[in-house]
Amino acid sequence: MDKTVGILGAGIGGLMAGAFLAANGYQVSVFEKATTVGGSAGWYHRKGRRFPTGATLAFGLEEHGLLQNLLAQLQIELEIENLDHPMDVILKDRKISIYQDTKRWNEELQLAFPEKSKEVQQFWDELTFLGESVHSVTASGVSLPIRHFTDLGKMPQYLITHPLSLLRLGRYASWTVEDLLRKHELASYVPLRSFLNAQLLDAAQTDITEAALLPSSLALTIYRRGSFHMKNGIGQLSQVLADKIRECGGEIYLSSPVSSLRYDNNSKDWHITSKKHSSFYDFVINNTGVSFGPGTSHADHNQSLWGAFRIDVVLHKSVWQKELNEMALPFAFQIATDSAGEEIKQAIDGPIYITFQQTNNQKGEIIEDEITMTCSVHIHNQVWLSYSKDVYEEKKRQLTNAILTEIEEVVAVREYLQYAIAGTPLTYQRYVGKAGVGGFPLTITNAILKPKSVRSSHPNLYLVGEQSFPGPGTLSAGLSGYHAARIIINNKK
Repeated sequence: MDKTVGILGAGIGGLMAGAFLAANGYQVSVFEKATTVGGSAGWYHRKGRRFPTGATLAFGLEEHGLLQNLLAQLQIELEIENLDHPMDVILKDRKISIYQDTKRWNEELQLAFPEKSKEVQQFWDELTFLGESVHSVTASGVSLPIRHFTDLGKMPQYLITHPLSLLRLGRYASWTVEDLLRKHELASYVPLRSFLNAQLLDAAQTDITEAALLPSSLALTIYRRGSFHMKNGIGQLSQVLADKIRECGGEIYLSSPVSSLRYDNNSKDWHITSKKHSSFYDFVINNTGVSFGPGTSHADHNQSLWGAFRIDVVLHKSVWQKELNEMALPFAFQIATDSAGEEIKQAIDGPIYITFQQTNNQKGEIIEDEITMTCSVHIHNQVWLSYSKDVYEEKKRQLTNAILTEIEEVVAVREYLQYAIAGTPLTYQRYVGKAGVGGFPLTITNAILKPKSVRSSHPNLYLVGEQSFPGPGTLSAGLSGYHAARIIINNKK
């Protein structure tokens, strides 16, 4: 009989692993607590509208890109749009527009940071060089930490053709982003620090003082490779992976949270019990970030994760013509809160991240007279989990109003607002099963010294998603799923 694989969680890591395993003849069963697939790269429905659960843009879909190469192996094609200008970062005294085109981006650096234009350009040139090198190493398929020759991927071949590459990167292995700023005499240049912090809190879950330089170099420069939009949003990527699993004979059980995971020492297999289905499996992949017992999740490390406060807003479409100048959608703003009021500063960490996009109904059809705005900020989990019901509702109302007020300083949205719905870590706890989101911060320890493996301490149990190497983000989570699938497939051979 074919080997069986039970996958906990239909996020992008679990779906990527499931698609590769199903395509290679494994009997795959995916268990998902939510009513839709995708996790943080999916969508959910409310009031007849479709809202993204997290990510709105995809990276790695350029020709020969990291994600594109995985999809090509699965014979999956996506209709995508490359966005040349996907985002503006709003600081206290200036705006920085993010461009794909390198020439245009370098011009923007000169305009945005005129006080230190020469130093900033030199800093960014070196950052770009490091990002290119990290991208090449990642493309080799290496999975850290290396515990078996299968974790090397094509790294041996890469070393033969690029013998000095790792030596160059090794010089920076213990550097933070702030260390590179010091090298270029920019550590005290507040505008650049604020810009980098706004970008890194979203991409690396930490700021320049703690963010490991090597993974951050790729995260900060990846826009030059392209940021991509799909017709039905990033949830379309999750949907096509789910379709591939079903096409190859796999099963996906939605609205089916897993209640227990147990290893049988006699039969040497795993027993999964869920709301809709229970069975024994030769392999298990945990993509939930939730622990089902010691060693079954990286959450066992008790390392804190950020919480998220989000607001889903439906606006009249005239906001697009009158306030957004009919720019290509989706379009995002990162709003630094350095100059925000105390109410905001005490409640959140990092920037306010908002994205405007077309509104879709539950069938994915465009609602012509509406625009959707999604907003998210980093907050601390435990504070929200400790509130009484009355305090919770009042705090949620107050923070929603404060965030909308901050957004109003950048884009006048209140005049066009039809309704707004807020969610807190308690909301994530209820629907996702965990209050923390975004993965572990990409510090030197987490990213370089002690990266969290897709392998676990249990036989035939693998851990994928935003908590495993390479870490936070849709692209990284997808790569972790591929790494786990590759280990299982190679073991069969």
